[in-house]
Amino acid sequence: MTEIGAIGPERAQRAIAAIRRQLVIAREHGAETVLGIATEGVRRAANAEAFLRRVEEETGLRLITITGEQEAALAYWGATSEDASIAGLRGVIDLGGGSLELIVGERERIAWRASLPMGAGVTRKRWAPSDPPTFAELIASWEGVRDELARLRPPGPVVDVTVCGGTATTLATVAGRAFRKHADLRVVKGAAPAMGGRRRALSLSTLDALIRLTLRSTEEELTKRYRLREGRARLLFSGAVTLYTGLSLVGLDELWVSRRGIREGAILAWSRAGDGWQDAAGSGALPVR
Repeated sequence: MTEIGAIGPERAQRAIAAIRRQLVIAREHGAETVLGIATEGVRRAANAEAFLRRVEEETGLRLITITGEQEAALAYWGATSEDASIAGLRGVIDLGGGSLELIVGERERIAWRASLPMGAGVTRKRWAPSDPPTFAELIASWEGVRDELARLRPPGPVVDVTVCGGTATTLATVAGRAFRKHADLRVVKGAAPAMGGRRRALSLSTLDALIRLTLRSTEEELTKRYRLREGRARLLFSGAVTLYTGLSLVGLDELWVSRRGIREGAILAWSRAGDGWQDAAGSGALPVR
């Protein structure tokens, strides 16, 4: 985003290039339907309409802007599809750069959801602009996230919490590369075969170690040392603080990291509801198979 809240020319060009690449991959795999979804970063952009028009003109793909509630539903269905057999109330966190979605559900039924403009990029800019963050910014970030989350009243208790999104998977990657003793990759019955039946866990102690690491390392150092994609290091500190605070509030000491999320949830919703997939996401109810 630029300082006036618009999608800047360079970022727009990168996004369009990425969409073109994804369309090529989809066609190579024989996809007949391609869903283009715009989330919080586009929802709040001052030039959202112009950006959406440009995308369609230059790629032929019409992006559909979904609401925060729809985004939450898709994230829940996608993240929990890795181990859909678990019974009881489950929590899902979708930690993006612009927004934070929190969802509680049982099986495929969503019982409660909230979408907050508190993605890792937003909270980093608001409470911890230094590189690396200072101790005072750590306190401000923790207090700010805690106060916002404490206002919510989700149902509970939950049997587990799963987090999805690029920031979460990058945190797990850094944990594995930085201190292997905290990289908890476990064999779990019912976990997705694509992951070899394994799931990655992030504990409070791991998140604490990640926060300490980001307090003593610049973004450039983190990017080079742990071979991260451009821009990912910027979100690690606030992402770790948000997850640590969220876990503390629900009384759990670890969460699962899912490589699935909104994309997989959208595929699932479309496969069940067809052109009515947005309505299904809005209501929070998937049609029965």
